Amino acid sequence: MAVRKAPAEPLLVVLGSTGTGKSEERHGIPHHLLGHIPLDDAPWDVEDFKSQATKIIREIRGRGNLPILVGGTQYYVDPLLFKDVILDDVQTDPSLSFPILEQPTDVILEELKKVDPVMAERWHPNDRRKIQRSLEIYLHTGRPASELYAEQEKRKAAAAQESGSSQPWEKLLFWVYSERDTLTARLDNRVDKMLDNGLLDEVQELFDMKRNKAAEGQILNMTKGIWQSIGYKQFEPYMAAREEGKDSADLDKLKSNGLEEMKAATRRYANYQTRWIRLKQIPRLKEQGPEALGSLYLVDSTDVSKFKANVIEPAVDITSKFLSGESRPVPTELSDLAREVLTRVGEPPPKETPCKRTCEICQTVCVTEQAWHRHIKSAGHKRVMKKKKRLALVPIDKTSDVHSDTEASSEPDVTSIFAT
Repeated sequence: MAVRKAPAEPLLVVLGSTGTGKSEERHGIPHHLLGHIPLDDAPWDVEDFKSQATKIIREIRGRGNLPILVGGTQYYVDPLLFKDVILDDVQTDPSLSFPILEQPTDVILEELKKVDPVMAERWHPNDRRKIQRSLEIYLHTGRPASELYAEQEKRKAAAAQESGSSQPWEKLLFWVYSERDTLTARLDNRVDKMLDNGLLDEVQELFDMKRNKAAEGQILNMTKGIWQSIGYKQFEPYMAAREEGKDSADLDKLKSNGLEEMKAATRRYANYQTRWIRLKQIPRLKEQGPEALGSLYLVDSTDVSKFKANVIEPAVDITSKFLSGESRPVPTELSDLAREVLTRVGEPPPKETPCKRTCEICQTVCVTEQAWHRHIKSAGHKRVMKKKKRLALVPIDKTSDVHSDTEASSEPDVTSIFAT
């Protein structure tokens, strides 16, 4: 048990992948910054969210209440927990238009190579968002993103050396966790329920909006905001086919495909959220020191019938101790699952060495040395190699010229990919 002071500005944080049981437990408590951006408004970025969320947190504290930050998208949560995790000094002006950012990915990458070869070398050539963002930073600031990130790392290192009792850690984090198999089934059921509750009506609204904007000559940025949300992309082909008057068999197939694709996308997103906690948030907590790392508690939401006993009751008890400055349990002692998961994720991930290489045989690009070795040892690479060798050893029958030497060998020529 660790002894801690009562926090002056406490912040409670609820983390976890989608489908672990956060949204369902609101119990009428007022929520902020949820479903508040009109469809016609420009999508928010992380800076917009940080600014508004910080303001609301101050207002909640001003009313004598405890602010609770519920994720969700951890990428948006982190700037409220840690300093300097985003480029705060990079403000992109929405009034400025850079047509290059709407060009195909390979065109944007070529431009990025000219102005910031360091970042261009870092990203996979198909990673449009990262390539686009790196060029966007340069266009808005006139400085390469690689320089800005390097300065950011220096500031973080300096802050870590100066950190101490001057800025105590006053946050308590709960990681609502469900075991994979249970979570997968729960996510699939959740998507089915969303479909029953009118998901397609929402998709239709977006589809109509896109069509109407196109009729007015407006081109929407389909790479940002609601257009990238899970649900719309998967069912857009179904909506287009329905508008074209396709027969019922085709529509049923497209709808079924959309449903399965949405389930798969939801599972991938849940996995991404868990990986973010493991690979981003926990290392950042470690950087803050043992007080911060000891503030992360895993609560088990696998068994819904035991949600009160396994999630609510321990969370309430720990929160009470946190607010009063009492001793509270060590996170790994909360449950067997907490010990297993926190011990496993607490181990530092292996460092990836940046090194972009292209497998000419498979036409695969790897951006780290470790990824390269994984690729050349993969079953797919070996399969392609085996196929190429087999094709290279096929005899090639050369038709002799009618005037060729009659004593010339009649043996077929054998070509090898290893010939020079």
